[in-house]
Amino acid sequence: MTRTLPAPPATRMVAACLLAAVALITSGCTQRSDDARMESDPRPATSGGSAAPATSLDWAPCRGKLTSQAGLQCATLAVPIDPSTPDGPTLDLALARKKSTGSADERIGSLVMNPGGPGGSGLEFLANASMAFPSSLTDRFDLVSFDPRGVGESDPVRCLDDDQKDEQLEGDLSPDDDAERAHSEAQQAELRKGCETRNPDLVTHMSTADVAADMDRIRAAVGDEKLNYLGYSYGTAIGATYAAKFPANIRAMVLDGSVSPSASVADQAMVQATGFERTLGNFVTTCDADKSCALAPDTAAAIESTRRSLEEKPVEVKTGAGTRTLTSDLFDYGLATALYDTSTWGPTAKAIKNIRSGGAKTILALVDRQTGRQADGSYDNSSDAQTMVNCADQNDHLTEEQARVEEEKIRAAAPTFGGLLGAGLTGCNDWPAPAEPTPAPSAVGAPPILVIGTVGDPATPYEWAQEMSAALTGSVLLTYEGDGHTAFLRGGPCIEDAVVDYLVDLTLPAVGTRCPAQSTGGGFGGTRDMLVEQLTGSGIPKEMATCMVDGMIEKVGEAEFDDMVLNNDVDGITKLAQAAALGCATSGGG
Repeated sequence: MTRTLPAPPATRMVAACLLAAVALITSGCTQRSDDARMESDPRPATSGGSAAPATSLDWAPCRGKLTSQAGLQCATLAVPIDPSTPDGPTLDLALARKKSTGSADERIGSLVMNPGGPGGSGLEFLANASMAFPSSLTDRFDLVSFDPRGVGESDPVRCLDDDQKDEQLEGDLSPDDDAERAHSEAQQAELRKGCETRNPDLVTHMSTADVAADMDRIRAAVGDEKLNYLGYSYGTAIGATYAAKFPANIRAMVLDGSVSPSASVADQAMVQATGFERTLGNFVTTCDADKSCALAPDTAAAIESTRRSLEEKPVEVKTGAGTRTLTSDLFDYGLATALYDTSTWGPTAKAIKNIRSGGAKTILALVDRQTGRQADGSYDNSSDAQTMVNCADQNDHLTEEQARVEEEKIRAAAPTFGGLLGAGLTGCNDWPAPAEPTPAPSAVGAPPILVIGTVGDPATPYEWAQEMSAALTGSVLLTYEGDGHTAFLRGGPCIEDAVVDYLVDLTLPAVGTRCPAQSTGGGFGGTRDMLVEQLTGSGIPKEMATCMVDGMIEKVGEAEFDDMVLNNDVDGITKLAQAAALGCATSGGG
């Protein structure tokens, strides 16, 4: 099936995690001991079974590593597997919140969020992102997120085991002859069979319509008469579906990085492939113009030379979980992942230049970030959930002959990524029909909705935001002129102020508002410069910020630190940051 390349779960806010670690040290607090964390279950114990869905939540301190470190509260909510049968069997949704910091009089309600995917964990997102939200929001709202049904800690689905996922990832990701296509089709059939046989209760209840129904139960359970919602990427599909099903239950809704409201599977692959190609062109142009970029002055030639080198001789990479191989297909996969966030462009350029002397490990870290592969070789279930949601929502299917024609068109339009994104267009054929198909986006009867589009967004191209805004009657499109996937929390004060004004006061930006691109810090100078600038911009004195970042890099080496950041090793980064902050505080900051 088409790889939709979802927004990587919990990778948006590594810098925010560093700030949290700084706050922990400078406030004199200490990290919870390992015996207080329960890796297997980040939620308080709750009863499940077939009881009627709960109407209130029993919040308690989270017990998972990330969520407990972030100081979040967790709860579970029983929802019916079949939303149309409220008294039927249930599943447990895992929720987390960061309570508002303002007074009771200031509090508006809860801001419910989804980070995207399908398959993204809301708990991980909130743990990593909560420090980045401005006080103008955290004073007024509880920040609430959840793992959607089948994702993370919400009765997670599984389609393949770890060895099977490795085998699929190590195969030909852009098949271009009959033998390769036959092997790819066999792998797709294996994936479909695994999803259906291992998850019989959920295989027909994983549609976006099901998730939207769950979200209305969350709204009621947190005690809000009207929903306040922020959805990124695939989260915009959840929001648009909610608006179609429950328009009268909305107070405010922000949709950032919209998916297509109506594209066929072939059109989606075409627009997304050309979107990645366009952002790659921006990466090349920006790198060529910056002499600190490792690939300047001819970035395109360097990328193509590296790809050809990997086609002839892949790179073996030794890891703690064994030896892995970076192929040209995985190189393209990692490169596509890097385009999501301009702050990764510098480390990625260095990795490409040094592909046979440590850089391959960095590219594989980007691949792992996208696929949910952990350092020990295990996988989270984000790709399983992604498959089940995408197939439940897909309402058009191509024959093999039709798919071949469309694939060739996509390859021609997007020479770098067309093979990757044009493969598997028939992956959802023969999928069991969902119990409730996802309705077309609509906002009839809803208040005005704020849609945000980024002109250089590779994963959810800007034209999709335009289409979504047109489909949601009365909505306003806010444009971010930068590159990368989504805009809020990374698009600077123009975007932030517009979102805050809307969520707090229900004041929409003027029609046609466009916000200028913002520097993510450091240019192509590398992770060090980027983090120093971000920490300084967040109020940490530059001497202290420089001391901390240099201390962390000195401890593990620059290449390993880049990999930790790119691979979202929050636990490792937190430990390094705490040690560095303590050392810098003791030495006076430098």
